Amino acid sequence: MKKLLATAPVFLLLAACANNPFMNNNNSNQMATNQQISNFTCNDNGKVTARYAPDGSAVDLDVTLPKIGLNNQQMILTQVVSGSGARYANTTDPKMSYEWQTKADYGIMSVRMANGQEYSVNCQL
Repeated sequence: MKKLLATAPVFLLLAACANNPFMNNNNSNQMATNQQISNFTCNDNGKVTARYAPDGSAVDLDVTLPKIGLNNQQMILTQVVSGSGARYANTTDPKMSYEWQTKADYGIMSVRMANGQEYSVNCQL
């Protein structure tokens, strides 16, 4: 039983790395080198740094939106259906939902809070 408890964290870590779209498939200890990184400047003194998974399935965001109290908030959003451009969303946080939409050099960060309040900001590369 003790051996099982000692090895369980290792297996969980390996499983997490296997499903991480930001890891290089050839070497799971190294971040993928062909990641696309984009720095956006947003209205209301906001900033969004987006690191896209090589296969486009997810985006790792670093979001600063002073108007709603986000300061270097990190989040990983997964790709969802989009009519045009790319759209990423999270559905795991019951208190806040985030959506990041991009097309060409333009982005929109949208946040919906648990109380129903919504905030969207326009961003530009």
